[in-house]
Amino acid sequence: MTDGDKKARLRSTLNLIAFLLVAAGLITVLLGGPLVGAVTIAIVAALALVSWLVYRRREALRRQLLRGPAWVKNLVDGSAKATTITAKARSLTEHSALAAVLALVVVVIHVAVTGRLTLGIALVAALLGLFGALTSKDSMAWLIVIGLASVLAVVTIFAADMFRGGSDARGLAISVAAVVLPVVVSNPLFGGLNRRVFNKNGGLTLRHQVVLVVLTLMLGTLGVARDAWLPGVVHGCYTLPRAGGITMLRTDAQGRCYGLLDDSGTGVFTPDAFGIDPVTRGLEQAILGNNRAIREGDLTVVWLGSLSCDTAPSDATRCADGRDYPSERDQLRGLLFAQTQLAAARGHRLHVIIGDASQDVRHIEDVAQMIVTRRHSLGRVVVIGGGDSRDSTQRAINRLLDAGIPFIAPNLLADLSAPGRPFVDRPGYLQLGASNMDFATDTATRLAQRFPAGFRLDIYQTPDPTDHYTTSLVNDLLTALQTAPHATGRRVSALGGLNESICDTPAAGPPTVLFFADRWTRFAEFVQRVNDLCGHAKPRLVIADSSVSRFMADYQLRAVSNANWPVDYYASGPACADLAPAAYGVLTAQAQASARLLKLPAGFACADRTEDGLEGQLLRACSIDAAAKRTSQPCIANDLGSFLVPAYDAVVMADKMLPVHPPAGDYLSSLTLAPLTLATGVTTEVHGGRLQAPTIAIRMWHVDPLYDPTRIWERPSAGLTLQDK
Repeated sequence: MTDGDKKARLRSTLNLIAFLLVAAGLITVLLGGPLVGAVTIAIVAALALVSWLVYRRREALRRQLLRGPAWVKNLVDGSAKATTITAKARSLTEHSALAAVLALVVVVIHVAVTGRLTLGIALVAALLGLFGALTSKDSMAWLIVIGLASVLAVVTIFAADMFRGGSDARGLAISVAAVVLPVVVSNPLFGGLNRRVFNKNGGLTLRHQVVLVVLTLMLGTLGVARDAWLPGVVHGCYTLPRAGGITMLRTDAQGRCYGLLDDSGTGVFTPDAFGIDPVTRGLEQAILGNNRAIREGDLTVVWLGSLSCDTAPSDATRCADGRDYPSERDQLRGLLFAQTQLAAARGHRLHVIIGDASQDVRHIEDVAQMIVTRRHSLGRVVVIGGGDSRDSTQRAINRLLDAGIPFIAPNLLADLSAPGRPFVDRPGYLQLGASNMDFATDTATRLAQRFPAGFRLDIYQTPDPTDHYTTSLVNDLLTALQTAPHATGRRVSALGGLNESICDTPAAGPPTVLFFADRWTRFAEFVQRVNDLCGHAKPRLVIADSSVSRFMADYQLRAVSNANWPVDYYASGPACADLAPAAYGVLTAQAQASARLLKLPAGFACADRTEDGLEGQLLRACSIDAAAKRTSQPCIANDLGSFLVPAYDAVVMADKMLPVHPPAGDYLSSLTLAPLTLATGVTTEVHGGRLQAPTIAIRMWHVDPLYDPTRIWERPSAGLTLQDK
């Protein structure tokens, strides 16, 4: 090939590279917006210019780097000492080339394992590669070293797998394969190749062998520890553990990601948010994008719950049971509002860490241990959330309390072990809602008032001994009925156990009231069973537990229910009408600050604080969540959602209660909160690490009919309103 052909091929290659760079810039402009695209084009243009200049001066740069420094020659005036110093300088340059190559290998391995390919890392890699290429005389030798290290790393992994019976044997195998084999095997295997390539001695030099040992040990260790990092890399759920870092991720047996996130977009193998729902992910990214390095005095909130769920095999974009976590989104919006509020005050900040324990918080204990492990990096920290009141949730909370981390639960109500007491009865655990016994007593009182001659309560619940919430609620209801005159109750453990007595038809004996005491994910099939039993008739009276608030918050689930009868249910939190005027102004202002993200109208206001909220009835009611989710029939947001305010109040309480410098001794028992007025006007106190009274009042709302998501009453149906005595 002539020099002209070589130059023509080089020009073609450079033209192709330039075309690809321009195409990448244009695509970035289209997908990332004009600002991101302009920045990308500027960076690419600058790198292209630098590369072109380096290419034009490549031979001069190479000679300059390999030649002794000019100041040395001038200093010693050409003496014999100059030759020695120049030789040493040249040797130092060659060793620098070796260091550059090694550093480049380390950077490449770091990027491959962690996925953290940022602009800074890319520039460092480019500079190292350029320096190494210009100064190294034996680039081919380093290719041989890297190839041999890869082969020997495979041998290391194989040897370690053979000796999996014990840690000592495994460690011995790794040591032998990683240290002895590279030195012994390198010369016999590659001596001939070295002679043909370099026409020098018959083996790799000592420095080559040192590098070979280091690379083999590094690659072999990564291979032996592949169970700890390879699944995360394959499933896009991995980040390198680092000193002071908070993000920590795991994958379950199905490859689903769970763990802790405190920043967004940390690498190609690290998720920027949990779950698959785009609205949820956008909200998470906004919260994580507001995070900054934790300073003294900042409040760190770890939100712990479920944001991902099992998908149906036929449709990877939907969860198997239809859930997409509207209540969790409301809680995250509450944290976003609190984050915005603290930032506007220009004092300390709110750092939010999102902890996803996957569907039904099945990995909550593992995530709790991650929080404990990261405790030293979190500063003034509190955990808020909890998801469901289950065995695993209780153990996870106790683990956090044992580590001195307080826990605030806006929606945990179970009291299986001690009726009428908090879910976890320890200092440092603050349960904002009343216990299940309080709800059961409220139900019995309302029904005794509605049916003074007596009634029968059919309580539907699928038995699950690990579910403290539903199990304790059934037990508490049966206990509370003992004090209601002429009242009886029975547990119905399967839908087949329901009969026509629940329907509003003439029948002998006392009326039958149906109480749904199960999880909201089973409410749709429960409604279908009632429809099948009653046909054109309606059930006499249906009451649902507070878990069904999640169903009611999902406009789509209501719309497809086909139930033309009312349901009374316990609301999980306050409505806008319950907010004090000052708090209402603050929350709506924070909502407006995030109006674009939340898809809010310019004049956002809650319907129950306007003339549309007549006698507690909301017509065309549309929560922030429904407004963000509805696509086929868009609606205008006019409600905050009943799960937002408790999460916001929890942050306010923690910020006022947690000291910057914890005192010596029992930290959780020392927690004190002076009387504090919350968003609803309720005054709360904490003494000895215990909440003095619940902050969320027991509220019963009703919908009529169930299938119409635009109608809701923020009050019970006729006859269930408690009368003052």
